[in-house]
Amino acid sequence: MGLLADKWSEARHRLSYFPEAVALLSFFLLFVFFYIAAPNFLTAMSIGNILTFGSITGIVTIGVAMLMICGEFDLSVGSNFACASYVLALTLIAGWPVWISIPLALLVSSLLGLLNGVIVTRTQIPSFIATLGTMLAYRGIVRAIGKGDFATYKGEPIPLFSYLNGDFVLLNKFFGTTSNFRVSLIWFILVAIIASLVLMRTRFGNWVFATGGAPEAASAQGVDVKMVKLATFTITGLLAGIASILQFAYRLSVDPLRGDGMELIVVAASVIGGVRLTGGYGTIFGAVMGTLLLQMLDQGLVLMKIPIQVFQATAGLIIIIAVISNTYLGKAD
Repeated sequence: MGLLADKWSEARHRLSYFPEAVALLSFFLLFVFFYIAAPNFLTAMSIGNILTFGSITGIVTIGVAMLMICGEFDLSVGSNFACASYVLALTLIAGWPVWISIPLALLVSSLLGLLNGVIVTRTQIPSFIATLGTMLAYRGIVRAIGKGDFATYKGEPIPLFSYLNGDFVLLNKFFGTTSNFRVSLIWFILVAIIASLVLMRTRFGNWVFATGGAPEAASAQGVDVKMVKLATFTITGLLAGIASILQFAYRLSVDPLRGDGMELIVVAASVIGGVRLTGGYGTIFGAVMGTLLLQMLDQGLVLMKIPIQVFQATAGLIIIIAVISNTYLGKAD
């Protein structure tokens, strides 16, 4: 028994260096379950839906995961997401050129993220509370500028949109006419790679981990903790805007409830992916796996014709298990 305990302790210590370990194992087990239980799960249409819908949410998750590693939260990303879509839609409807509308939408989403950071760093209000307030405020702005109604672009086709979120022709041709792969998948992969490199290979990434893990020690070492938080909040807002534009490029419309509830999904995906609620620990890869796991759960339950309430209950259970497992492994650090 002593030898077995030593081996497990050693394995647990090694696993503690891989925040995404629980997400990978959960993803594999869920994949096997749906492969057996869900009709047509392993089809091009099903896999395409998981990757396509997951890519939009995943880009937002990457920003939120980075912010959580920095030790902060942003519950306003869903409202920010909707706000960027409305800015894009209304300016295009008004006849503005797309090369102005898109940068303006991204500027607005970035400024909303920056505003969250200013509120948190200047007032010292916990970001959970501060962004809960801005979530409601930004949603109110969305309802005001959209006048509580849909905004739909019906003008001339915009060629740029096919590059943002058009059909992924190569994959769709390979898998046949029933597949639904879209270009947003490429952007998701690019954002994930860039964010991962920034976190793991740059000085700014080190500052993010230091700020989330030990802000006082980081400050003592010369890290401008406030500026790091402001930058990370801004990046989170920017990524919410990018995801919003990609979705609009496909649907060409936005409604007042766009992005509603997204903040909970992206936080859940980050936690499942191994990002600690206390900050200073996590990976972009883990957050990506958490996003795809939740999207696969949604798709699998739909194929099994199980009500949405079961998705919510199952997702909640997975979150609890992930937190317990990651906390347990974290004690081996």
